[in-house]
Amino acid sequence: MEASRGCLHQCLHCPIPPVYGGRFFVVPLEVVIEDVRRQVAAGARHMTFADPDFLNGPGHALRIVTAMHAAYPDLTFDFTAKVEHLLEHRALLPRFAAAGCAFIVTAAESLSDAVLQKLDKGHTREDLQRALDAVRAAGITLRPSWLPFTPWATLDDYVELVDWLIAEDLVDCVEPVQLAIRLLVPPGSALLGRPEILPFLKELDAEAFTWRWEHPDPRMERLYRTVSEIVHWANHTRKPVATTFRQVRNAAYEAAGRRPAEALATHAERRPVAPRLTEPWFC
Repeated sequence: MEASRGCLHQCLHCPIPPVYGGRFFVVPLEVVIEDVRRQVAAGARHMTFADPDFLNGPGHALRIVTAMHAAYPDLTFDFTAKVEHLLEHRALLPRFAAAGCAFIVTAAESLSDAVLQKLDKGHTREDLQRALDAVRAAGITLRPSWLPFTPWATLDDYVELVDWLIAEDLVDCVEPVQLAIRLLVPPGSALLGRPEILPFLKELDAEAFTWRWEHPDPRMERLYRTVSEIVHWANHTRKPVATTFRQVRNAAYEAAGRRPAEALATHAERRPVAPRLTEPWFC
């Protein structure tokens, strides 16, 4: 369901800004609650808010989940919000948790401040860490989404990412496909107006509706193909997330000419699996 459409922000890689131009529109409370009522009547027990950013209108969001929880106390939900909004509205997080929020998706994209600046994401690596701590303190699971393959990301960035996911106990909070996401530059993308992307652009693939680009480090191109294949077959054969993650991490270390530490056990293997959707998706 949607509580709003559009977005206030204009992250350069996102397909929403060219359409909405930094505007967003709320869906009336009564319309959303009627949508909830019909879905619950059809058997739904969990609601996903598909808003580009549920916290563009934090007051509206809180009114909706409060009304939803009052009508259906056992109903759970999830939503997507920017890192900066999670920090700005951290005082609301316990109230979302009390209303049944099971997890929050946030477009972390990268741990590299250089990459985040190129994408004009509006947050830093330190901000992401603080948002993760705030969400966890509220009793909610954070499921960050990633964009690890951009022209500016390095092989060391990738290795650091997979190791950070282990250190922060996020292995089962990240869909394996997230580790294979490559920057898309469709016609009309705000990135096309930035000189930083121009040296890497190749031809326009009209059928795929994107400009092709090439990473300056051939190892990153090879790693992208390797990880994509690992993730594809893992999804096809329904491999456990931890198993797929190990394969991806080993591939990253091999590409970097390094050897990973032997201790690969994750907390996810010693506790219940974190809440998630049964169908993987990416932001």
